[in-house]
Amino acid sequence: MKNFALSLLSFFIVSTPAFARNLKLEDVKPAAINRTEAPALSKPAPVNPVIAPGTAIANYTTDEEFSFESQARPAMEERISVLKAAGITTLGGRVIETPGRNYSFVIDYLPTVKNGATLPPAVIIDAYKNGAAYWRESDARDAMNSCAANLKNARVFVLSAYLYDAGSDTAFAVDYAVKNLLRVTPEYNVAFNNYQGGKFTFESEAEKNIGAYAALFKAAGIPVIRGKAVQRSDGDYSVRLEYVVRTNKYGARPQFSITRYASQELFTFETEALKASKERLGVFSGAGVPPVSNLVRPEGRDYSFSIDFIVYNIYQQGGVIPSAAIQTYQAQETFTFDSEAKTAMEDKAAAFNAAGLAVIGSRVTGDLGSYTYAIDYLTKAQVAPVPHNF
Repeated sequence: MKNFALSLLSFFIVSTPAFARNLKLEDVKPAAINRTEAPALSKPAPVNPVIAPGTAIANYTTDEEFSFESQARPAMEERISVLKAAGITTLGGRVIETPGRNYSFVIDYLPTVKNGATLPPAVIIDAYKNGAAYWRESDARDAMNSCAANLKNARVFVLSAYLYDAGSDTAFAVDYAVKNLLRVTPEYNVAFNNYQGGKFTFESEAEKNIGAYAALFKAAGIPVIRGKAVQRSDGDYSVRLEYVVRTNKYGARPQFSITRYASQELFTFETEALKASKERLGVFSGAGVPPVSNLVRPEGRDYSFSIDFIVYNIYQQGGVIPSAAIQTYQAQETFTFDSEAKTAMEDKAAAFNAAGLAVIGSRVTGDLGSYTYAIDYLTKAQVAPVPHNF
């Protein structure tokens, strides 16, 4: 008990100061405080940077120059009116001094157009050339006129048809416009393009024809921004038209394409192949597949022919389907004589035609004791051609 009492007395002697006075904050030494680590707080999610809405602004420029600022300004105002009429939103313009100390102008405009607003047309201007060279210019001209007529019959808007030199021979081309079946998007892009056509000996002749070419574009619903006469590489002159269309990021989707059927039939003489090719134009037309042009080609010491024709493009998810295609039926049976194979081929061709599969070509092949035949025929998908008004 004595030892216990001494221990208890010692405790109170040592501990008494802590109970003898009140603790004050200023008496507490920071180093003497035991620290407890708190769990880390969750970090806030990163905040995306704020991007202010903006609109791209583009500049319309021209190579036109004027001697006086007073000439450039009304030309600029007139061009602004033309751009507005084409469905382009303009933001004013300014007259500038050129390096040659003349004057020109720049117009600010919005390069995008909202869906539902007044829109420039969606159109593609292309040139068709069948690749044939004609010894006589008159033959080339006849082929050109026939081609242009075929395109017009197919409701294709023909802009111009012309002859050009192909070495020592003559070839032809036909310029046409085709609807661009753009995917529907919230907005579209404005694109300025140039068309050049015609061949004139003198610049004054080209200038006189600017109005005629502009009228063709107007009839097609394609806004012409400006026309001018330009010199060609051969020294002659052409008409150049600046026009505007709409596009989008998904690219061009032409309403139709021109494809080629290359016949496998052989003819001893060129005239025979030419006659057969003209007959097949009627077969394509009668089957509801618009023909464009026919041409004869050499095959060794013989001749054959090709037919170019129009297929409308059916755009679907993941691809495009042509409105018409050519398939080949290859007979499985063989015949001893070619006359037997020919009779069987003609009977089969009649059956195909009766079934609505237009036969556009047939041929007997093989040797004595093993003749057979093949038939080329048209198949079509159901599609309604889109009118060419853009």
